[in-house]
Order: sequence, then C-alpha cells, then structure tokens
Amino acid sequence: MDYLVSEALILDNIAANIDKPKIYPPKTDYLNFNELEQLYQSEAQHASAKMVDRNLLLFSLFTDICLRVSEAINLKMKDVRLENRELWVTRKRNKVDRIPLNDDLADKFLSWYAVRPGFRGSDLDWVFLSSHGQQLRPRQVHYIVSKALQRAGIIKRKQGPHLLRHSGASLKARAGENLVMIQYLLGHENLNTTRRYLHFDWEDLREMVARSPKPGESSENPS
Repeated sequence: MDYLVSEALILDNIAANIDKPKIYPPKTDYLNFNELEQLYQSEAQHASAKMVDRNLLLFSLFTDICLRVSEAINLKMKDVRLENRELWVTRKRNKVDRIPLNDDLADKFLSWYAVRPGFRGSDLDWVFLSSHGQQLRPRQVHYIVSKALQRAGIIKRKQGPHLLRHSGASLKARAGENLVMIQYLLGHENLNTTRRYLHFDWEDLREMVARSPKPGESSENPS
C-alpha cells in the first residue's frame, strides 16, 4: 500500500491503521542428555573408522564447550594446549579466549591426533581436515552433524551443528551452571543473547512449584 501511495496510484494507505500481528519465533530445538548419548553412541558405531575420532571430537567441542562452527574449523594445532588443558579460541573480531579442556576432551584430541597423520594434508596447521586433506568447511561440518543425527534417528527442526551448541548450553543452564560462565563459553557479548538458550520442561516447572516454601504451615497452632 505504501508503494501504491508513492506511485500516486492511491491517495492514502488505508491499511496504515491496522494493527500488525505479533510474530513469535518458533520454539528453539535442543537435545536432552539421552538424545546426545544416543547421537554419540550411534556415531561411534556407524561412522567410518577413519572419521569417527574426528567427528566425535567435533561433537564434543560443540556440546561441551559450545564452540561455533567457525571457531572449531579455524582451530590450529598451536591453539590446542593439552599440557595446560586449554584451548585458545579466536572469536569474532579476532578476539582470543582461553577455554579449559576436561579430560574427556583432551583424550578425544589425542585420539584424533593419533589418526590424523593418515590424512592427506596432515602437514597443514588446521586441526580438522576433510577426507581430501583440506581444512574442513562449514557446509561439510553441517553435513557431518545432520547425517549423524539422521543415523541416530533424531529429527529436529534444524539438524546442523548449531543444534549441538545450543543443546550443550541449554543442558548447562538447566543444571544450574553460572549463566555468566555459559555466556563466556558461547562467546556472547550480551547476556540477553545467552538467555535464549534457557529452557525448561513441564516436569521441571512442576518440581520447582512443589519445592516452593509454604508460609503459614506449621505443626504448632499459633497462640
């Protein structure tokens, strides 16, 4: 209608006073712990022997420390400080954050390093290599994750690596972890962005209400 007014085809926009409907974004998907366990077990059983260690490490970087795809595929060998159990991650605008590694992640790096020399391009600085001996690309990582979810029988609205990152952050939040620390892992500058990763289910809400203090209840009658 604004276009018709601008073209002098009508005098007034009669739709200007109509209230615009509120558009609510779709509910964000995430995997619960059992679904993540299902995904990891399926990948361990069905991925090729050459790729399984690389893929499981990628999955853990997304779920355990909530890396973005770009942050994971741009890791260089020098960024992995296993002696200090640290990962130096290059964020947006080339900011570098230090992220601690747990024993499981350190073991997964060692497992991948053990088979990595068998890949073409193993002399490159990139931690993650494709089957063609080149740096992994975002589209390839998306295919790896979506294929793994499909094999595991897990169907969500979005099937890419961001689902794993979102799931890792959501599970940490549901476990009561410090929201500021989750924000640091996600690399968010604004805490409000991190709040989108907070979820609860009906049983969580029911249990919280059941735990509520009950003022006025006492075994003794007031005098």
